[in-house]
Amino acid sequence: MADICLRNEALSATVQDGGLRAVTFAGVELLRGLTYPVRNPDWGTHLIRTTAETATPLSYRHDFAETDGLFTGTFIATLDTPHRLTATVTLTFTRAARVNRAGFTLLHPILGTAGEPLRLIHPDGSETLTTFPALISPAQPARNIAGLSHTVAGIGVTLTLTGDTFEMEDQRNWSDASFKTYCRPLALPFPYPVAAGETLTQTVILDITPAPATGTAPARPTETTVPLPQVLLAHEHALSPSAGIGALPLPLQYRLTPETPDDDLHAAARHGVTALEIIFDSLPDLHALIARARAAGLTPARVAALPRPFLKSHQPDGQWPAGAQPADAPPVLRAAFPQALIGGGSLTNFTELNRHRPDPATVDFVTFGNTAIVHAADDTSVWQTLQALPDIFASAHAIAAGRPLHLGLLSIGMRCNPYGDTTAPNPHRLRLPMAMEDPRQTTGFAAAYAAAALACAARARVASLALAMTAGPLGPHGPLAEILRTAHAMAGQPARITDAAGLIRIETPTAALYANCTPHTAPPPRAGLPPLPGESAQVWQG
Repeated sequence: MADICLRNEALSATVQDGGLRAVTFAGVELLRGLTYPVRNPDWGTHLIRTTAETATPLSYRHDFAETDGLFTGTFIATLDTPHRLTATVTLTFTRAARVNRAGFTLLHPILGTAGEPLRLIHPDGSETLTTFPALISPAQPARNIAGLSHTVAGIGVTLTLTGDTFEMEDQRNWSDASFKTYCRPLALPFPYPVAAGETLTQTVILDITPAPATGTAPARPTETTVPLPQVLLAHEHALSPSAGIGALPLPLQYRLTPETPDDDLHAAARHGVTALEIIFDSLPDLHALIARARAAGLTPARVAALPRPFLKSHQPDGQWPAGAQPADAPPVLRAAFPQALIGGGSLTNFTELNRHRPDPATVDFVTFGNTAIVHAADDTSVWQTLQALPDIFASAHAIAAGRPLHLGLLSIGMRCNPYGDTTAPNPHRLRLPMAMEDPRQTTGFAAAYAAAALACAARARVASLALAMTAGPLGPHGPLAEILRTAHAMAGQPARITDAAGLIRIETPTAALYANCTPHTAPPPRAGLPPLPGESAQVWQG
């Protein structure tokens, strides 16, 4: 069934993939999403298939089953009045399982909420006054939730949650453009067991208090002139074959691990390594990897190193790895590479930087990466991550305390999984969360996303970033290669950047990049160019 729109006067919601999106009142988005995922022990999402689906203008029912028969369920959403929405989900497990999460997930928009007051209602009826965080919170900003109340653009929102205890996390950590309220607090053990025949039932009630129209939630600035960052290609032997080194003549961000073979290291040295990332298991191991790099003739401009256990994510108040620590690396790197800038931070996502922050006094730059499909992989969610990148960069600048941001790989697909054993297998090339293989990587979609991410980074005064790997699933395939080649040539030039409703322009005196981050064809961005198809990018030279 195609997307369905429910409407009761000013209250509306879109049904997509069996859940709700864009719950709005008088045109103002109050909930970005209402879904009911079941997460496996690696935080992957169990896939479901529809068994029955019915809709009226005021209600929607979705009967479904897990694709391997693990559970069945029903989701019902009703616009009871012009000011109330009620949703219920039931999940019945047909056999015993272990899961990390099962039940409702609510997504709150970040525009119009970040930094604003928030009232929490707890299961015992008590209340707490707090705020949606402005800078990105490394830990849960709200816990022990049975309900919450706040406003968006002057409209009152009250949510009542039953069937479990909920808490909230700041999903901007993973570039989701939302705060997420979800069930089963992370302080409880996970994965946790569910029994064969067990049924889980949860209900969400959204009550709206209308207010005089104050317009939509505030938008971000749309035009600026800034220098463009340096654009690199990331390389890691296990993920990108050696043959890809130098195939596209961009600076190289090279990751050296104990498993890296000598022929790959020497291929990188012949091309030249601009940024070196070292993953080590112990301090003797770090010294050995440095010796290999120097023997190969590497003279990087920037170097960062991280103990391997810190590639995994840990809760801020949880148990952290013993042994070598991230703070052990900078002094060793300074002695080994006196000509280089020495960095600290995360070699995975901003989340891990935010939870384990380097001392800015000990490093010359701060680094981290990003993937756009940690929690959701549909096209709309991927485009929405562009709304979160400015908050990520602002929060990173606060952590860096004046040091520049030289970033790792920013991509759609997931390079590695800090939250489980591995990335999600994707043999059928679906739009799948936490997958490395993503069907959009070879299309104009990835090219447009890279150009848009570059625009966000430039506005935030990011010094450098990688936008693809040299080869492999995250390589510069198809239209993406031309975007990266041109972006590399434009690096350091002052660029006029505009963003008008998802149509992004990056224009310098010598070249321009145009990205259409919408599904609709756009008019020609410049005389002599063709119309810009939806979800694509173009290059203009001269």
